[in-house]
Amino acid sequence: MTVKPNIKKNFNITWLLLYGAGLITVGILVLVNGKIVVEPAARLGGIFIVANGIHRLIRAYARHQRLPVFSGVGNIIIGLISVFFPAATLALLSFIFSLYVFLNALVKFIDFGTALKNAVPDAFYDFFSGIFFTVFGIIMLFGTLMGSQGMLVVIGLYCIIYGAGELRLFIREAVPNKAKGIIRRRIRFSLPQVITTFIPLKTLRSYTERLDSREIDIEKLQNEERYEKSADTPDIHVLIHVSADGVGSIGHCDLVLNGTVISYGNYDKASERLFGGIGDGVLFKADFDKYINFCVYHDLQMVFDFGIKLSEKQLAKVRKGIAKLERNITRWKPPYQLATENSPTADIADFDDYCSSLWNGTHARFYKFKSGRFKTYFVMSTNCVFLADYILSKAGTDIVKTAGIITPGDYYDYMQSEYALPGGIVITRDIYSKYNVSPTET
Repeated sequence: MTVKPNIKKNFNITWLLLYGAGLITVGILVLVNGKIVVEPAARLGGIFIVANGIHRLIRAYARHQRLPVFSGVGNIIIGLISVFFPAATLALLSFIFSLYVFLNALVKFIDFGTALKNAVPDAFYDFFSGIFFTVFGIIMLFGTLMGSQGMLVVIGLYCIIYGAGELRLFIREAVPNKAKGIIRRRIRFSLPQVITTFIPLKTLRSYTERLDSREIDIEKLQNEERYEKSADTPDIHVLIHVSADGVGSIGHCDLVLNGTVISYGNYDKASERLFGGIGDGVLFKADFDKYINFCVYHDLQMVFDFGIKLSEKQLAKVRKGIAKLERNITRWKPPYQLATENSPTADIADFDDYCSSLWNGTHARFYKFKSGRFKTYFVMSTNCVFLADYILSKAGTDIVKTAGIITPGDYYDYMQSEYALPGGIVITRDIYSKYNVSPTET
């Protein structure tokens, strides 16, 4: 049974109102008397975790699959702890959150060092951000040792701010069109990164399980989650990649403009430091069809394609942002490309770097930055998402300017929510995978 577009639209708008108001109410209750809300919530959450663990064990047994301990038994143990020791659960969460804040501080200090090295004008912004996160982390850690009150304040404020963001989206959809652009340019508060980071991976696994079991085919799957949107053609696309294993499980982000992929990453193996987390920033441009084929069959990825509709003014700003980047890049060639230019008999099997394989599969054009923040890639901040957001922010999108870590999952969450909103800037959503992309496509 297909849900009528207007019913789906009204449901989404109503949900924003109820969800936002509910979060604000919970946030106020937590600030006033956190234990009234948090401890029952921890117990209830523990019950759901236990049930999920039991479900995983039963499903694995029925399908004769091996199940990782953490997925089944681990979930049951964690859930039982949360049910019987809610205060301990909150203290543990507070301690983990303190470590996360310190990680953000480390990220900003690394950003400060690379910004100074690359003569970035606003380098000291990163330094002061690092100081802020350090002080905040110390306060949170001290609060954890003394009790859980600090974490309750954080939870309460977060619920209020996030709820206010959902109400803002409700207003954006309810007010006349003239006001929507103004509201959209305000900052959007996102879900915790511990959730958003793994949203693409969770979606991949859910889809793969259904498709592999032939419960549904790829066309029906896409139609099942399709919203009634504008019939216009998107002006720019955001690609979110994810694979089942390794670094690819965190994801990757690209932009596509006029059939050309624009991507950024740490593609020069010779410059890698800190286990590949830092290196020379490399931008490449590739043909869309060749690149998608490479991602699906070489990287074994599923690619989510979000099409964005912009006004002429917004599109002009995006093009201007790209042009500004292009004035600061110089051509760079992967090792295998250089080898083929020197010897036609060069064999790709002799090259183990990713960019050589990428060039061999797509004949992309690679560039390095002469100066500025993008000259040095850092997986936690100046990464693929940072460059995509730099370009798209010229159009006035309201993706969060994360002060520390930013991941492709943050962008996926934002794009998916914009697609679900009737007035969102995302008007199409497609999926590319082994289920609908032929290996012979070019």
